[in-house]
Amino acid sequence: MDNIDYIANSAEIEYNNDIQNVVLPYRVKTVKPFNVYIDVSKYVNKTHQNIVMFTRFLELECYIDGKSIYKYAVSDNSVPRSGGRVYHVINLPDNFKDKNILIKFKPKTDQIKSFKINKIYIVNSEYFFIGELLSKNILGVILVSTLMIMSIMIVMFYFMDMGTESKNKRIFDIGLLCFIMAVYYATQLEIFNYLFRKYYKAIYFLDYLSFSHYSIPMLILVRGRLDRRFDKFLTASIYMCILNFSIQFVLTLLGINEFHNMVKYTHMALFISYFVILAALLFSSSKEYPEKMSMLLSSVPIFLSLASSLFEYWTGSYDSMSPILLVSLFVFVIIQAYFAINAFMYMQKESLNTKTYERLMLTDALTKLGNRYSFEQKIEEIKKGKDDITIISTDLNNLKEINDTYGHSYGDAAIISAARFLKENFAKDFVYRLGGDEFMIISHDDIDDEYLEEVKNKDYFIKGIDKQIKISFAFGKSRYEYNSSDALNDALEDADKNMYIDKKNIKNAKKNT
Repeated sequence: MDNIDYIANSAEIEYNNDIQNVVLPYRVKTVKPFNVYIDVSKYVNKTHQNIVMFTRFLELECYIDGKSIYKYAVSDNSVPRSGGRVYHVINLPDNFKDKNILIKFKPKTDQIKSFKINKIYIVNSEYFFIGELLSKNILGVILVSTLMIMSIMIVMFYFMDMGTESKNKRIFDIGLLCFIMAVYYATQLEIFNYLFRKYYKAIYFLDYLSFSHYSIPMLILVRGRLDRRFDKFLTASIYMCILNFSIQFVLTLLGINEFHNMVKYTHMALFISYFVILAALLFSSSKEYPEKMSMLLSSVPIFLSLASSLFEYWTGSYDSMSPILLVSLFVFVIIQAYFAINAFMYMQKESLNTKTYERLMLTDALTKLGNRYSFEQKIEEIKKGKDDITIISTDLNNLKEINDTYGHSYGDAAIISAARFLKENFAKDFVYRLGGDEFMIISHDDIDDEYLEEVKNKDYFIKGIDKQIKISFAFGKSRYEYNSSDALNDALEDADKNMYIDKKNIKNAKKNT
C-alpha cells in the first residue's frame, strides 16, 4: 500500500566538512551554510506531493533530480532580513527519481549559533498535516485558548465594574497580561505559524511586540500595591520597555537593524523590570502589604526562568522563551486573578450595600415615593439644568377627619392610597411625599389646568380597608422657566400658595353645599 503521508524523522546533515546521520528534530551547531538530505526511498506515491517544513532565520533551496524546485531567499532590504519564522510548502515534481531530497540551508543571522531542524513532512493531505501539528501543539493550543478566554472574561468583569466608584483597574491589568501571554505564545506554536504562514512578517512583529511588553502588565499590577518608594522605579521600568520597543521598531522599519539582532536589549529590559519587581516585593513589609508573599512566590519562578532564557541566548542556543516562564506567568495570573476577583466581588457587595442604603435614604418608607431629601436633590438638579419645569403642590383634603374618625391606621392607608393614585395619574413625572399628607410633583411637561381638574374630579377610595372612604386632593400649579428671571424658589412658593387657594375654595364649596 502506498505511503500517502510521510514524516521524515531522520536525515543526513552535512556541515563542517562532515556528514552525520541524525534523528529529527536536531540542532545544528554552526553559523555556516549546511546541507540536509532526506531519504524518500520508502515513499512510494510520488505524485501531487508537498514538502512541509518550519524554519527559523534560515534561507533555503530545495533540489531533487539535480534541479532546484524551491528557493527561499531574503533580501537585505526586506523586513525581517533574517527571514524570521517561516513555514514552507514545497510542491514536489511528479515521479521524481532521486532517493534523497537535498535542502541547502544558509543562516541569516549571526546572533544564533545553532539552528533547529524540525521533522520534515511529505504529505498528500493537508488535513493529515494539520492533525499532526495539532496533536504536537495540543497543550500549547489549550493554554493559548485558556489565556485568551481568561482575558476576555476578566475584561468583561472589568467593564461590569465600570459603574462603581471603586473600579477595579487591577482586573483589566490581569486581562491585559493574559492577552499578551496568549499572543506571544501563539506566535511560538508551529500550527499557528502554519495556518497564518502567508502573514509571517506580521507574526514576526506580533512576536516581538508581545515579547517586549511582557513585563508591563506585571509592573502595573505591582505598582501602588507595595511600598510607595518603589513606584517611581516601577514607572521608569514601564517607560523603559516602551522606549526599548519603540527604538527597535523604528530601526527595524528603516532597515538599519532588526528585532532579532536586538533581542538582547529586550532581554535586558525585561530582566531589569523583573529585578525591580523582585526588589519591591522583597523590601516591602508583609504586615503592611498582605499580598506580598503570594506575589513574591509566584514571581520568583518568572525571574529565574527569564534568567535561564537570557543565559540560553548568550550561549547561542536560544530558540524561544522558556516554557517554564510561560507556566510561571500563568501561575502568577491565576493567583492575581483569584485576589482580583475576590476584591471585585467584595466591591460589588459593598456597592450593592451602598446603593441599598442610598435607596433607603431617598425613599419614603410608607409610600415608597421619593422623600424630602430626594426632592431636594431633584431641585438642585433642576437648578443646574436647562429645562422648563411644571411644579404641582398637592395634599389630601380630609386626612384629619379620617384620622379623628377611624384612627391613624386608616390615615396611613389613606396616604398610601393617595401615593398610588398620584403615581398612576402622573406616571411620567416625579412624585414625592414631603411629609404627612403633603406631596410634590415635578414634571418636565407642561401640564394644563384641564388635566388637573380631570384628575381632581376622579372618584378614588382608600384601598385595603373594610370601609368605602373617598379621598380627594387640592392642587396648586406653577411654571418654572430656566431662562426666566423668576427663581425656582419663587415657583415653589407659588405652587404652595395656589394649592392653599384651591384647598380654601374646596372648603368654601363644602360649606355652601
